[in-house]
Amino acid sequence: MGILSVRELVAAIRRATGETQEALARRMDVSFATVNSWERGRSEPRRARFEQLKVLADEAGVDTELSVLALDDDPISCAVIEGFVTAADVFASVRTTTDPTTGLMLCGALKPDLFLIDVMMPGIDGFEVAAQMEGIEGFSAIRVVFITSASNVGFAERAGAMGHRLVQKPLTQSVVNELLREVLSGDGLPAMPSPNTVLDADS
Repeated sequence: MGILSVRELVAAIRRATGETQEALARRMDVSFATVNSWERGRSEPRRARFEQLKVLADEAGVDTELSVLALDDDPISCAVIEGFVTAADVFASVRTTTDPTTGLMLCGALKPDLFLIDVMMPGIDGFEVAAQMEGIEGFSAIRVVFITSASNVGFAERAGAMGHRLVQKPLTQSVVNELLREVLSGDGLPAMPSPNTVLDADS
């Protein structure tokens, strides 16, 4: 999937719809100068306008967001992860499952940008799931992060040996935000503007 900056997002929407900057500005009820500034990378939209751009992109068939898959045998943990991803300062879709076999099937079907895998699960542990992923086409492009509530140095060493990261439970919103931004590094920035970002007055 393509991960787009605001500048690229505006351009992609206009390509998909055939709209001029003026037409897009009218549809969003902002000034031409605002849309022009976004597309030139001079400013960023405020959150409400960014969400409006996301809706327009979805309608136009433009792929804009990260995809996250979470595998944890605890349904409550899955719900917590889903909540954190949904509330993150990066636009991301999320699917969760408590079943390792289903997790592998979804991984192959969805090719998520980020796959969060619980280490300790009955029947098959997270490391085995990750090892089986090697048979999935495009596996190398999927960022795997193991999650665990156990304080086990061996887990961290095993994750590192596989080339993956391990984070401790309980997860927090800030940790999930950090993981999503790590995935985004080098791929543009479809995240919410930071406090230091220049924002348009009418955006």
